[in-house]
Amino acid sequence: MRTTAFALLASAITGASAAIVRGVNLGGWLVCEPWMNPSLFNGEVDEWSLCNSLGKDACLERLENHWSTYYTRDDLVEIKNAGLSAYCFTPAYQPPTRYPYLIRAVQWANELGLNVMIDLHGAPGSQNGWEETGLVGAIGFVDNSSNSDRSLNVLQNLTTEFTKEIYGGAVTNIELLNEPIFADAALRKFYTAGADIVGPANASGINVTIHDAFYNPPTWANYDPHDASAQTPGDFLTLDTHQFWAFPPLDTLPEPQILKHICDFATALKINNTGIPPTLVGEWSLSTGITANSSSNTEQDQAKRTWFRKLFEAQNAAYSPQLPGQPSIGWYFWSWQTEYDIDAWSYRRGLADGYIPKNISDPSTYVFPVLDTGCIDDTFEYTAEAHVSGLPQSSSAGTASATSTGSATSTRSGTSATGASSTSTAGSSSAAGMVQPSRWVPWLAIAAILSLCTY
Repeated sequence: MRTTAFALLASAITGASAAIVRGVNLGGWLVCEPWMNPSLFNGEVDEWSLCNSLGKDACLERLENHWSTYYTRDDLVEIKNAGLSAYCFTPAYQPPTRYPYLIRAVQWANELGLNVMIDLHGAPGSQNGWEETGLVGAIGFVDNSSNSDRSLNVLQNLTTEFTKEIYGGAVTNIELLNEPIFADAALRKFYTAGADIVGPANASGINVTIHDAFYNPPTWANYDPHDASAQTPGDFLTLDTHQFWAFPPLDTLPEPQILKHICDFATALKINNTGIPPTLVGEWSLSTGITANSSSNTEQDQAKRTWFRKLFEAQNAAYSPQLPGQPSIGWYFWSWQTEYDIDAWSYRRGLADGYIPKNISDPSTYVFPVLDTGCIDDTFEYTAEAHVSGLPQSSSAGTASATSTGSATSTRSGTSATGASSTSTAGSSSAAGMVQPSRWVPWLAIAAILSLCTY
């Protein structure tokens, strides 16, 4: 029997035990981004520009070839065999040319006993102006009410479709909007309307998920989309927060400080009765501002893999619950793969190169002990193997600015996609143990969902 995120959320409320959510994002698939899928682009900054450049028919042909091959059922079998329990899709509002691929993948999830979170990444007008929405530029979501109405229609269609019995309850979460950075009052109004649509589906095992809008999770303590004076979080509500460690101001942190930030975050999300809704870290990676470059020098490569293993296990421990009733309920790594399997952003590359445990559901495959605080013992002595067979390396990777250096040129947050952190435009809130990152500039992005193309 599938252990669903619905059951996990129920356990967070009732105190029962349940499985931890450990999943991956299927990035670079149903929305393509130049840093993740460089061969699809010819200098265009987003899918909108790509389709304008190629024309409707040629663009659709190129993208449909990508959608039909980039992820297959075999990938989901690998995800299952790696001990992962879930994966995340990220659709948008545009015409439904990609939805058959989404539907097929949810059917595969049902067959394999995997859970699915669906996250609305691209809203009409763009909720953040980043390439993850398919359209780089101004934030136009709040310019007129039709943008909100069209987004709500998408949420209604997703809810109606994936509550059907044919999917066997595979979809456990629908996230109302990814990484919004518009005014708080407008955001909360949209969340209330979205919860009205998705909320009734909790009877079918689907939870309402909201993004924290780059506030820290304590900002959302006791949040109920229908009761501004609530003293407890809304029923069947989960919170999504994204944690990255490579963009300013966090990109200059040395390794010990990165680990301290992660540990502080763990401590804050492992305190019972704070009112913070059950919280998923829906995006994170191994990319940091101090990630060593790949080299033919074996010692340098070995040192990097040693650091990656420590960084991975630190975040796994931090973002996973230790006891019932804690806000943290699990995570989704970004991403399962990229076109050239950039090491800091590719879970499958980490498995092949040995810096991600072979079976994440089996703690005996971990290296670092976990302390009572929920942090790893980072003083534990460990050195990665000197040589790994790894994944085949593409000779094209260097020209794509996506080599195995742990970084990739992107359009999200300053200079390079070696990680990401952000604050909301609507304000800020800090708490002990919580990182208050800097804002991403509008021309950078890293999540991959469906675009705003009108073809």
